[in-house]
Amino acid sequence: MNQLQQLLIVLGALALLPTVVKLLWKIYLFPLSAVITATRLIWPRWAACHLGACIGLYAASVLFFAAAWAIRYRLKRRREEEWLNKVLATTKPLYELTDE
Repeated sequence: MNQLQQLLIVLGALALLPTVVKLLWKIYLFPLSAVITATRLIWPRWAACHLGACIGLYAASVLFFAAAWAIRYRLKRRREEEWLNKVLATTKPLYELTDE
């Protein structure tokens, strides 16, 4: 692989980086992917020496994902309940709509 091909690969990866980060943040996996990237690619020797800290970072990332998902799910359920209550409060009963 020549230098031009390597340069194009790096430029392509850098161009896609903001999109990937936004996607990972939107699905709440950015912290976990950042920890995995840091411990496996950037500082593997540090990760090997500090196993407890790495496990703590992994656990914190997973807890963040679970908490963020639970909050998002609960807020969605609350919006659905509010919408249903609003519809039920503002809609006329069916027997009032019929012409008998």
